[in-house]
Amino acid sequence: MSAAGQKRGIARSRRTVVPSALTLWSLGYVVVGVLLATAAAWPVYESPRALVVGFVGGILGIAVAVAARALRWGTLIAVLVAVGVYLVVSVPLAIPSALSSAPAFLGGLRDAVLGVVVGWKQMLTLNPPLGEYQAVLIPFLVVMLFGSFLAALLVLESGRRATIAVPVVAAMSIFGIAFGISGTSSAVTVMGVNLPAPREWLIGVALFVSSVVWLVGRARLQRAEALRAVAAANISRRATPAWLTVRRHLLSAALAVVALIAGFAIAPAAAGWSDRSVLRDEIEPMIVVQQQPSPLSSYRSWFAGDRLDETVLQLEGDTGALDRIRLVTLDSYDGEDFHIAADDRFSRLPRTALPATGRVTLGVTIGEAYRGIWVPSPAGLAEAPDFSGPRADDLADGFHVNAGGDTAITVAEAPSGGEGLVPGDRYTVLLDAPGKPSDVTALQGGASNLDTDLYPALVEWAEMQEQPRTGAGYLELIDRLRDRGYLSHALLDDDAAAGWISSLKEAEGYAFAPSYAGHSAARIEELFTDLIEQERRAGADAAPELLVSAVGDDEQFSVAAALLAEHWGLESRVVLGARLASAEEVPGIPACGETCTGANMTAWVEVRSSGDRWTAVDTTPQYAMLPSSITEGEQLPEHPTVPEQPRSEALDPPQAQSDSNNDAPPLEEPQSEVLAILLPILSAVGLSLLALVLLALPFLVLLLSKRQRAHVRRTAADPEVRLAGAWEELADVYADHGVAMEPQGTRAQRAQSTDRQAAERLAVLVDRAVFAEHPPTDDDATAAWKIVDAERTELSHTGKWWHRLIMRVRPTSFIVRARPVGGDRFFGAGPVLGTLGLTGSLGDRKKGDS
Repeated sequence: MSAAGQKRGIARSRRTVVPSALTLWSLGYVVVGVLLATAAAWPVYESPRALVVGFVGGILGIAVAVAARALRWGTLIAVLVAVGVYLVVSVPLAIPSALSSAPAFLGGLRDAVLGVVVGWKQMLTLNPPLGEYQAVLIPFLVVMLFGSFLAALLVLESGRRATIAVPVVAAMSIFGIAFGISGTSSAVTVMGVNLPAPREWLIGVALFVSSVVWLVGRARLQRAEALRAVAAANISRRATPAWLTVRRHLLSAALAVVALIAGFAIAPAAAGWSDRSVLRDEIEPMIVVQQQPSPLSSYRSWFAGDRLDETVLQLEGDTGALDRIRLVTLDSYDGEDFHIAADDRFSRLPRTALPATGRVTLGVTIGEAYRGIWVPSPAGLAEAPDFSGPRADDLADGFHVNAGGDTAITVAEAPSGGEGLVPGDRYTVLLDAPGKPSDVTALQGGASNLDTDLYPALVEWAEMQEQPRTGAGYLELIDRLRDRGYLSHALLDDDAAAGWISSLKEAEGYAFAPSYAGHSAARIEELFTDLIEQERRAGADAAPELLVSAVGDDEQFSVAAALLAEHWGLESRVVLGARLASAEEVPGIPACGETCTGANMTAWVEVRSSGDRWTAVDTTPQYAMLPSSITEGEQLPEHPTVPEQPRSEALDPPQAQSDSNNDAPPLEEPQSEVLAILLPILSAVGLSLLALVLLALPFLVLLLSKRQRAHVRRTAADPEVRLAGAWEELADVYADHGVAMEPQGTRAQRAQSTDRQAAERLAVLVDRAVFAEHPPTDDDATAAWKIVDAERTELSHTGKWWHRLIMRVRPTSFIVRARPVGGDRFFGAGPVLGTLGLTGSLGDRKKGDS
């Protein structure tokens, strides 16, 4: 090699490693997009780890794209490298908790693979901020790594396709909005203009301005390179008028100013157009709540037999600041049962909470009397419970809370079948200190929310009391309801009821009175009918003991109080749980200290006006005065007396009058042991197969597309079209198998460039048939396609099996046809690598090989 040749080789080598100004400018735009996308996703996670995932994932994606362009990798190789980088960094970067042990690492790697498919749904079942909970950072890593990978490939294009990088960069920032919260940042006032969402506005304007600046700067840098090339060729050119340069600068500045002004003008108006909606608001709960029977229907089972004294739960910690622990909050009534509304949404709760003052820590251990999906806990959970014991991970994975945080569940599989907690499970909860309860008397009622035609007795009794539609009037109704009721947990005075009857006798000299179970509309109407008839017989001004007539327990009276609240124009719901020692004493259902048994289980109602805080109202009826029987027209004594130990006989009613069989313990029916073993295995296998299918889907689409393309060419009606199609098919076969062919020239010239005899024979056959005096025949087309099939078969049998597989799924033939001839140079290494920056044209590849 001559000295001049050596100098040119050195100069070419230096150009290869020195990036151009246009390259740095384009990659800088992608880096800005990565920073903006990370800022947009901050409210979703609010964790420093999210910042690391966003920035490092974006830089890694850019690095893979740069390597793919510089080293001229093929499509599959570049994608495989990007996937390999993702698999390598996913666990240490996005799931650091999986680095504790080898099994945990394998589990984290599994979550990283499955998270590509199911991680998005998991994010939407968590209440933000998500923190570092399990694998919730995996979707963010996927967006940042592969988004920046694709954006970097596009910005390094020289043609118009580079502008596609703008929507790609914008989509990276949209991730934080779509998967974020429906609320926005607090409004601020700037120059007298109220800006309702300043953070979102700043990110949007910054994204717009950076895109405009990049596009304008890119055009100028390309023009500068073209002018330098013209100058190097000693070609004279006219000088650019000064006014044209000034106009370009003014236009760029005007676009940025317009973006700022439009943001100020549109943001306040857009905030009032409609409520902000995100994907999180449209996700249905993935739980089994709707398959559970109403917990209130089995309320009486807590008082049946030995369960009265069995431990439901044990508490550890400072319970002085808490007055109640709730099992479940029921907010919907269908006339038969009180249950959780079908449109309630349950979601996960992050395991870590932001620091705050005045919080309470409480330890809970499940006793022998309870099992099920409902997680006993006070209201106001600050973070997910810290479960302990051998089932800790499963219980934590299955933990969810409803939107208001009033009901918590875990759908973890139980050892003996079913789901939820079992005796011996332990957990610790962190609670926000409860605020001062609202004053019910200050509430203002309104028009009835009930269908009054369905509850005529309730409406009649409520109107008989002549109370105002206020909170104070409602409390007076509840006081009268409790005073005129009588506590009874059973229909028969038998061995199953002996425990609670004995405890009440010891306290107040209780006398048993039978009551039906159930809380259907018919059962509640019966209760109010008894109250109406007794008040009519005794008179509205009769002594309190003469108005006692409704027999039941918290199951019926809590529902009655909830319906009365709805009739009074208040919102209501029923809560099943237990009162703690600091709560106000309620005769009949004692509060529990460190141990809560079946005897402590109660139900109460919570009410509020629209938008106010929920306030608890106890509804347990009294048991000191037994219901009295009054005959119509009977003259009541002036000073009536009540016997200390009245006797009453229970009559066995027809079974059809009972609304439900509620005396059975609320235990889950055990599932088959075989199903309990097979279902997790089948679920894991199914998810794995789904992930494999999704990974293989792009390659299947490529194979089908190639097959369809060849079929269309082979089956064309005109033999001349089939001949031309055979030539095009052979060119595509060469492109996919890496056989160099000139992109321009005659068929003969292009065939000679391949050094393949089949190509030369096919070129001669096609040219002779196309340019002959007589049109080609079907035999000519058949002969041409035989050459193509033989050449494809020969090429498919060369190389190793994995090389042949790669050749079959390469999209090079599609990409080469989608891009124009020619391209730019990157680091002096060659042409642009296709639409996705993954492969060059055949002509460029041959030039690079020569």
